[in-house]
Amino acid sequence: MPEFCSFLVFRPSEIDLIHSICATANWSTRDIPDPSMRYAFSETGMSELAEASALEDIGIRREGKQVGRLLMLDTEQTEAANIIQLICAANVILEGFPVIKNPPTSGFELSDDEADREITFEHVFRSDGFFQWFTYRHTLPVAVAVAAAAWGNNRLVYAIHKLAQSYETECVTPWSMHPRNGQVFEKHSDNFASHVGTSAAINLAYSAIEELDLGVKASGENPRNIKGTPHWEPEFLRKFKERMQKAGIDPERTIDWVTRGDQSEVPVYEILNQLSEYSDGAEVRDRQISLPDAINFSEYLRNKMTAHAFSSETNRLGPYEVYNVQQVARFLILSKCNLWNTWTEELRKRYN
Repeated sequence: MPEFCSFLVFRPSEIDLIHSICATANWSTRDIPDPSMRYAFSETGMSELAEASALEDIGIRREGKQVGRLLMLDTEQTEAANIIQLICAANVILEGFPVIKNPPTSGFELSDDEADREITFEHVFRSDGFFQWFTYRHTLPVAVAVAAAAWGNNRLVYAIHKLAQSYETECVTPWSMHPRNGQVFEKHSDNFASHVGTSAAINLAYSAIEELDLGVKASGENPRNIKGTPHWEPEFLRKFKERMQKAGIDPERTIDWVTRGDQSEVPVYEILNQLSEYSDGAEVRDRQISLPDAINFSEYLRNKMTAHAFSSETNRLGPYEVYNVQQVARFLILSKCNLWNTWTEELRKRYN
């Protein structure tokens, strides 16, 4: 069986945990010292090199630090690529932003001969190009856990990739949405290409929700609302919540639907005007809404404004709508994996 370099680097203190997680997905793994030497770790922090040429003064800059541990995959080439790509997509979802600009997309097969490996390490991995593929993020252990939880469930795998692609298409940083920042972005754009990017990002995010079998699924024969009102039809809502519970999602959860600045966004359901406790009712008009309503809002944006020929209202969509639909999909995926608000220390307890 060939062995592939994953380009995924972990702290030395994390690598045993990573192997335990990988074993739950039946991935055959081992680790070696990171041959790129791109990262160096100490008890108090981490340092990173952006370019391979910086390795020349590594001895001066990294005294007393350890190199990371590189995850190796003992499998076939296609499976190795699928594992690596899934972990990287899961990490995009965890961070809510594509921080890694050059993520690895496949494994690199390493020779069984140690001399040949050393040649690869020196002349390939420590040269710009492959050097930038070596990736460390503090979120990677949880990303591995998300990928392992999804492995074997193709619909969940596709949901992760679709949402990651949505973030790659268009997104804003999660910290820019903090209410203390108020309205950071222009709500709308007159740029036609921007309308297409916004719509594509919303479509992909909602499609991720559908992969989880958590779309609304209303029709003329199965209406979601009491006729003539915006209120849920009780039996429809009951069955919708049952589907959510079956998927391991708490249907009673609430989500903050971010609404900032002047009231110029597309009204979805104005009847739901319960402001979040931190909202000021002016610049920050975020609303606390139920999870079924959040999914319903997301479907409305997709069905009425982005999935088909654009309407005169499409240009009223912008970064806040994209963020909201992505957040709904993000919550559902991580909850489905039982990893919402879970970080490395919690994983240590689970995989002790």
